[in-house]
Amino acid sequence: MNVILLIALLLLMLAWPVPALAALALVVPAALGLSRRAGRTAVRDRTRALRAGWLLTAASACAAIAAYGYGLRTTTFGAWTDPDDRCGLARPDLYGYGHRGPDGGSHSMWPLHDTTCGPDLVPGFVNPVVAGSAALFAVLMVIMTVATVAKARSRHRASQD
Repeated sequence: MNVILLIALLLLMLAWPVPALAALALVVPAALGLSRRAGRTAVRDRTRALRAGWLLTAASACAAIAAYGYGLRTTTFGAWTDPDDRCGLARPDLYGYGHRGPDGGSHSMWPLHDTTCGPDLVPGFVNPVVAGSAALFAVLMVIMTVATVAKARSRHRASQD
């Protein structure tokens, strides 16, 4: 199980733009679906709102995954080399090969931070974006589940009448 998680995190480091583009691709149809007003009935309006809500729920999950992958890319995670070379591999623009960070440096997967080379390598916006997107996903998931169940119940009641 740990090997699968490790491989998934390494792939996420490389492919973080994919969920970022997916988040954008999901937000656009949701916004377009909500903006159309002409000639709609109340039932079609609710259906489009539900569809847009589910698209926004998926977009928030993709945004959290993309932000975490971006932050993971900036760390020394996955650099299985000598400790002297990790900083040069992670941030060649800041550190040359042979740079050894402070003795008290640390690396954490949540909240994501890496001080093995000195100052934190993870940009300051990454953890709030990940936490905010994950919280938005959880809230939207609950709201959309309740709305979908309510729509199914009203449809069931209408068919019984």
